[in-house]
Amino acid sequence: MKRFSIVSLLCLLAAPAFAAPTDDARAHSKAFERAANARDAKGLLALYAADAHVVWPGQGEEASGRAEIEKLVASFLKQLPEDSKITLESQTAIPLAGGYIATVGRWRQSFTDPAGRPQTVQIRTTELIRKEKGKTLYVVDHASIGVPPEPETAAQPAH
Repeated sequence: MKRFSIVSLLCLLAAPAFAAPTDDARAHSKAFERAANARDAKGLLALYAADAHVVWPGQGEEASGRAEIEKLVASFLKQLPEDSKITLESQTAIPLAGGYIATVGRWRQSFTDPAGRPQTVQIRTTELIRKEKGKTLYVVDHASIGVPPEPETAAQPAH
């Protein structure tokens, strides 16, 4: 019984250590969500390491380093529809060595198109972030827009 108690206590004490990378990754993504929805370019840029690399949706826009990322962020914010809202739906965080965390996320962007129709776009992300001086920063930020599957066609009878 004593051994079970010790093992249980060790598991309880270790739980926060395992939860911290998940919490850090979620807090980082929520900071991106808030800054994007507020159209806060400085807030977005502050989430990236100086040597970060970004690949975003569209034509596969890419940027490396803070100066290039700053231009990409400005373009992103300029192109966002006025009523656009970006929301983190789910995220898996995988702690790696050296303070790095890999994440896989699912996001939703809702907006009204120029014709006045409500639209929703699914965005998938794969990111590498790292803890640096108490801050969590993107090292790699890759996002892609989910394309809806082709509609199924009725099977044609064989002749």
